[in-house]
Amino acid sequence: MILTLLLLLTILFISIEAQKYLKIPSPITLIGLSYTFYYFFPNMVLFSSESFAELVLFLIPILIASDALQLKLEDLKKNALSLTYLALISVALSVGLGILSANIFFSDYNLSTGAIIALFAMVLATDPVSVVAVFSSFKVPHKLAILAEGESLFNDATALIIFVFIAIPMMNGVDVGALDIAVISVKVIVFSIVIGLIVGYLGVILMRLTADPMSELVLILLTAYGAFEVAEHFHMAGLLSVIVAIITLNTITQKSFDETQKRVKKARNIVNRANKSKKVFSTGFISGITRKLSSDVSSIERHKQNLNYVAVLALLANTFLFMSMASIVHIDELLEYKKEILLMFLVTTLIRAFMMGTFGFISNRTKKMTDIGLRWWSVLLFAGIKGGLSIVMLQMLPEHFEYRAMFDAIVIGTILLSTFVYAFVLVGIIVFNKKAFEDEVAHEVH
Repeated sequence: MILTLLLLLTILFISIEAQKYLKIPSPITLIGLSYTFYYFFPNMVLFSSESFAELVLFLIPILIASDALQLKLEDLKKNALSLTYLALISVALSVGLGILSANIFFSDYNLSTGAIIALFAMVLATDPVSVVAVFSSFKVPHKLAILAEGESLFNDATALIIFVFIAIPMMNGVDVGALDIAVISVKVIVFSIVIGLIVGYLGVILMRLTADPMSELVLILLTAYGAFEVAEHFHMAGLLSVIVAIITLNTITQKSFDETQKRVKKARNIVNRANKSKKVFSTGFISGITRKLSSDVSSIERHKQNLNYVAVLALLANTFLFMSMASIVHIDELLEYKKEILLMFLVTTLIRAFMMGTFGFISNRTKKMTDIGLRWWSVLLFAGIKGGLSIVMLQMLPEHFEYRAMFDAIVIGTILLSTFVYAFVLVGIIVFNKKAFEDEVAHEVH
């Protein structure tokens, strides 16, 4: 077990350094090193299939919490219409297009409608960690980052709802009609949001009872896992509840820290005026201001450190996921289904290109939505990198499903292709348009 941890930490360290100095997105290095390791040590298995299923469910809340902490409620409100289309309507329409295309490209397998929906829900779910990793290394317009990162995060919730509450019941023989889909979707979304809000507010109450930095970090994790567990207990969307709970917690606590920053600024101005003024201030007055200033600065720095700690935990969780992925599906199994993998990658890329184009067409004609040019369209297209949630959904497929091996290969193969192809193309687009993006960033700041 210690050797396993050493291996994971080594791979994580190399990926962080590669992203920092070489601008290589960390998921590329994680996957590359994971498969390289299993190429040289094919008989070493880190996790059994049973423990792996439990592992991925255990890691998902921390991955989602890390990404949700990057989003601000104000940004979500400003881009609500755009994100609703990208993460809800676009995913639903993409699954519909997937059903049509599967009847053409996968007709030899005679897949049921439920199986097709499950397959496309898995390969349409994007990876917020990969998108954040790419954007963190470059300057891109804030609005573009919000659209890409927000879409990646909420897209996951939509894909999981479609997979769990529509596809899986259909695969198990349950008759699900159009009205059932509408009712189920509304019920799951509403109750999941309510659960997230309640748990998020409870997290805020507990956060206000402590000033200890480690306790605050534990409360962030407690809020994420608490929201997930409560939602799953009531058969709701745990993923969506985690997103809502963390955004609620972060929004309210951030307001408190914004007030603290204002006090810090005011206190510094007082101290500076006192130092420059000929008027003599009492030692007690200056000491009191200085102590308060030091306390406020420490609380702000502590909060920033906790966010960094959560980000590190998420990177470690992602490393576990990619190492596990490499251990359950090897290169020879991927080569067996190379035709199906390439077809799925091509089909999903074309579907995403069409949906992002449709989004651009609609948003450019709607005042409350962000204008999308060709440059932003290309970024949004290749920000659709697949990742951890797709692996989680693989573990939820029915045990009796006859095409389980093929689905494993297609989903893992699509993750690999999207990670390497999309990520490198995305970096290339950003680098090629560096000057234009920097000008847009400067304009936003101004």
